[in-house]
Amino acid sequence: MCGQQGMEDSDIHHEINVSLRLSHPNIVRLMAVARTESCFLLAAEYIHGATLQQVLHTDSCLVKLEGDDAGFISLDLSMAVEYIHAQRIIHQDIKPANVMVHHPSKKAVLTDWGMANIRDTVMLRQGSKFTAQATGPAGGTYLYMAPECILMFEEASFQTDMWSLGATYLEILTGSAPWMVKKQRELAALMATKTPPHALSHLSDKNSFLGGLVSYDPDSRPSASDVVKFLKSGLDLTSRYGYKW
Repeated sequence: MCGQQGMEDSDIHHEINVSLRLSHPNIVRLMAVARTESCFLLAAEYIHGATLQQVLHTDSCLVKLEGDDAGFISLDLSMAVEYIHAQRIIHQDIKPANVMVHHPSKKAVLTDWGMANIRDTVMLRQGSKFTAQATGPAGGTYLYMAPECILMFEEASFQTDMWSLGATYLEILTGSAPWMVKKQRELAALMATKTPPHALSHLSDKNSFLGGLVSYDPDSRPSASDVVKFLKSGLDLTSRYGYKW
């Protein structure tokens, strides 16, 4: 939805134009935008496959992970986040439901990456009566949200994206949700005592570096570029891509 008729929408146009210019193999392209009196209509690239959430937890899913697939999906996501962070874009809602896994290549593609910025700008334009609608970090699924967002209501940052990426990796690599809780207040109580995510105990030693992404010290979390280097070092890139770099 967009704001009142006649309202200046230059900020929204700017966010959309930035998103339209971005191109990376592991992010969904924003293909076209139209405008009606009440809405911006955003058309995204179609990815044939399933969400990572479905791949991990739905037995009937057409995409099945085998061999090093989990590692390559993790690498795809780290390269996507490295790219958007280099463009000074914060995703704000990294989670398995916002990742598409292509069938049959099993390439992982990050979705919804530019929408948070556009939604935030639209909400600001609409005025304070809309601010109760959760956007940005408050709109992220709480199981993947960084403690500084849940406990201190801090704004999203590159570091909060890295926590969310780490929580997603825990689910990819262990098969378990990062936290075994039913309600956000239960999670907040655990975070208040700096309890590590429950799935962290199931992470293999060879991937212990990725556990640093869910550090309670935001400044100690590895960057996306650090994660790309780590994951590349443990995978046979030639077998998947036909070359290494």
